[in-house]
Amino acid sequence: GMHVNSSAVARVESSGHGDGDRRAGRAGCHGRCRCEVDGPLHRVDCSDLGLREVPSNLSVFTSYLDLSMNNLTVLSAGALTNLPFLEELRLAGNDLSVIPRGAFTGLYNLKVLMLQNNQLMSVPAEAFNSLHNLQSLRLDANHISSVPIGCFSGLRLLRHLWLDDNSLTEVPMEALSELPALQAMTLALNHISHVPDHAFSKLGRLVVLHLNNNRIVSMGTNCFHGLHSLETLDLNYNSLVEFPTAIRSLSHLKELGFHSNNIQSIPEHAFTGNPSLITIFFYDNPIQSVGRSAFQNLPELRTLTITGARITSLPSSVCEQLPNLQLL
Repeated sequence: GMHVNSSAVARVESSGHGDGDRRAGRAGCHGRCRCEVDGPLHRVDCSDLGLREVPSNLSVFTSYLDLSMNNLTVLSAGALTNLPFLEELRLAGNDLSVIPRGAFTGLYNLKVLMLQNNQLMSVPAEAFNSLHNLQSLRLDANHISSVPIGCFSGLRLLRHLWLDDNSLTEVPMEALSELPALQAMTLALNHISHVPDHAFSKLGRLVVLHLNNNRIVSMGTNCFHGLHSLETLDLNYNSLVEFPTAIRSLSHLKELGFHSNNIQSIPEHAFTGNPSLITIFFYDNPIQSVGRSAFQNLPELRTLTITGARITSLPSSVCEQLPNLQLL
């Protein structure tokens, strides 16, 4: 939703006060950064300039600031204060390893914060706590193995969280419990081996959950308890040896993937708690047996893919059980 109103920019350029306005725009523009005026607000693009520190003379009216692909190693407390209109801050592709408390003080209106492709080993313990309007937080492609309790407290409006492509060995249950508005989260491409009971129990609004490309071998029977809104669950590319019966609690689930695991059987009444399922991906599992009632109660199922399995026969009633099947 953050598109530049280019006609407004053109209007400023061509109006009688153009030079003054342009100078005003440049005044908030540092060195080789590229700036655009959008009504009273400024969009500032300082990406890929080899910067080693945050520009100091930014306009107080900056609403968008791109500092990605630079050489920032430290975000000192106060480097970004006094930007009360800033809504989007991009810091991806730098060398940030630590973000201290106070680094984002005063960014009352920040909605989008991008920190992917940095050198973080831990989610900053306190730096995010004042960002009460943050909606999107990208922390993917770092080296995060630690998610301190309380690091997300205060993020009452956060909707989207990226923690994929890190070094997590477990689901950060306590930290996640403070994100009541979360709608989509990815923990893919980590080193998680077990999903414990009640791992996501406070995330009642979560619609999309990606756990693919981990090392998940086992899951608690109640590990998805509380995910009342979940529609998409990705467990592809893990090491599951048993069918994930924990999915029974996901009554709104529409899309389920657990292909490329090590599951040998689909049990009786496998999907009995998931009447809304439209798509199930479970190819590339060494499946040898399918329960007679495995595919009952799936009135919406359109797609069923079982390639790469070791099945010699399917229950004869399988097609009667799936009235909307389009692709087998």
